[in-house]
Formats: sequence, C-alpha cells, structure tokens
Amino acid sequence: MSDPNPTAADEWTQWDTHPSPPAYWPGLGDEHRRGFEIDRRGVKVVAGGLLKLATATTRYDAYPRDYGLNDDHWALPREIGRLLVKAENVFASYWRDLHCETGMAGLLIERASQRYDLADQPLLGDIPMAELDRRVIGLLSGDLPSSLLGELSEFYPNGSESLELPGAIDYGVGNMTAEKAKQDLIPYPVFGTSGLMSFGPAGDALAELSYALVGRAQDLRDAPWIGDAADRAQNALRQIHGNATALAAVAARLDTAATRFKEVAEWCRDNFERAVDPDRSGWDEFWDLGGTPDSRTRSFLAAPNSAFNDIYDNMPKLLTQDLPGLLVTDQKLTDLRESLQRVRTRPKTSEFLKENDAAFMVSRGRTLEGYEEAEKAFG
Repeated sequence: MSDPNPTAADEWTQWDTHPSPPAYWPGLGDEHRRGFEIDRRGVKVVAGGLLKLATATTRYDAYPRDYGLNDDHWALPREIGRLLVKAENVFASYWRDLHCETGMAGLLIERASQRYDLADQPLLGDIPMAELDRRVIGLLSGDLPSSLLGELSEFYPNGSESLELPGAIDYGVGNMTAEKAKQDLIPYPVFGTSGLMSFGPAGDALAELSYALVGRAQDLRDAPWIGDAADRAQNALRQIHGNATALAAVAARLDTAATRFKEVAEWCRDNFERAVDPDRSGWDEFWDLGGTPDSRTRSFLAAPNSAFNDIYDNMPKLLTQDLPGLLVTDQKLTDLRESLQRVRTRPKTSEFLKENDAAFMVSRGRTLEGYEEAEKAFG
C-alpha cells in the first residue's frame, strides 16, 4: 500500500494481508532532519493519544470454541468451519497484541518526553506490561478487574498461523448419503454458523487505527521531535501501522468468507428436504426412475460444495504478525532464554517428548530472534 491514509472509505478491504510498512512515513525518508530537538509537552500529548488507542485491546477476546463440527460428515464445510473458528481465535490474539503494542509505544514516547539523555542514548528502553495494564485500566470507566490485558500471544512479536485445509481428506461429496446429510443439515444452526464472528466492525476499527497512527506520527514530526530516538519511535509506529492495515485486510476477507459460509450452509438446510426428498418410499423410486435418496443427495450437494471451494480459495491462507516488539523487556528476554535452555537440555525419554521439544525449540527459537531484534532496536 503506497498511501498510508487512503481516502476511499472501503479501500482498506484491498490492503495486503501480509504486514508491510508503507513506503512513506512522516518524519522519515526525505523528511528526515539531522540534529536533536524535542518539544516535550507536545510529544507527551501525542503519547497520550497513542495510549488511548490501546483501550480497544480487550474488545475481541480469543477463547477456545467448539461449534460441534467434529461429527459432521460433509468434509469441505466441516474443515472450512474449523478454519474459520481457528482464524477467529488467531485474529483476536493479533488484535490484542497490536493494541498492546500501540499502547506501549505511547508509554515509551511519553517517557522519552521526560528524558534528557536521548541525544546520547537514543534507545527507548522498556516498561513492564503491568504498567501498561495499569494505565489502560485508568483510562476506562466502570467496575473493572485489577488486570485487563492478560498475556501476549504465542505469536508475539513475529509469528504466523496457517489456514490451509488439511491434506489426505476427500473434499468431494462421493461418500455422502441422505442419512449423513440429514444429520449434518437438519440441526439449526447448521455447521455451527451462529457462533462465527462478524469481522466487519473489527476491520472498520483497524482501518481507523491505521489512520490514527499516521496522524500521531505527523504530530510527532510537527511537535517537533527529531533525532535518533524519534526515528526509532517513528519506525516502530510505521511497523505497527503495517500490522494494522494487514489485519484490517484479513478481517475483510474473513468477514466475506464467514458471511458466505453462513449463506451457503443455510441454503442447504432450507432446501435439502424439498430437493432431495430423503424419506421417499422405495416403490416411488422404482416407478419414476427418480434415483435414490443417496444419489439425489450427492447431486444436490455438488453445487454448494463448489461454492464452499470458492469460499476457501478467497480466504487468506496465512495469518502473519510482525510487530516491533516494544513489549519485550530484559526480564522477558531472560525468561525465554532460560526456557529454551531447559527444553534443550532435558532428557528426551520418549519419542513424543523428543518431537514435542523439537517443535517448541523451532517455534520459540523464532520468538527469541524477534525478542533479540527488539532489544537491539529499542533497548
């Protein structure tokens, strides 16, 4: 995306689903100026605006769901339904990480406005997440718990999750019978469709977040705040913006998929008995050569199965997060290194433990790389 602040209201639906910082960012590139200057009061006001953006952190909570899809016989909608449930939970995790990161950018910039050593030591340092939690709660009203933000996701600051259909499954309808279809389609909501999240409002909110980030970056540039510390802060906001636009695009495509999934599934439920007549007597079948309930079932399911294929083809296949890692602290880095060392050195007493530990080392090893990059960039 070349323009970080598009004017078309629905342009965010066309953004790339992979996090990518925009080419232009206020205060960087051609707008970069040498030296050091900071309007501490102006920078603090901008920081407060960024912190307020984090109050949306808990709007979409991730939690395990089971919509009863495990027993369905029709393979393609069953597995796409599972992917949509998985996508909802990953999306909610990314949403929380993104808004926590935005809030922490505000806290770090606020602290920068109070420091006098940034010309010589431009690293922004770290602030415990508990402090962010406390400040976010202070901006909200009502009877609130002592902690709102919880833990960062397993994907933070840079991870991904596949939305590919599993292999070794026949996604046709050749194995379907009238009885199997009745068991899948008669219950309401069919395929657990009532539980699927509507991603549209989340996409709108993420688009607004991306525009707000550009606005706060311009405010920092105009405060003015220039120098190496300002560059680091602006680069962090630029990277956060790339994640906001990508997640907005993910929301648009998942919203289309979930909406269409409901439409096709409910059309099948509403028309199955009339079109297939699954309980028609054997003598009627014999006299008018109308096929069998099973053959009519397979004919009936062929078109919607093709529609489900189209839904899958237009879904994102990989949900990726690539945040700067402002929530990484020295303690988090130490704890992760110690955890990796424990897993690396403990005895592998079974094949399961060997495979489990190997997978852990790969996934958390990538996380460690992200933590170390964050430490070098922001200190």
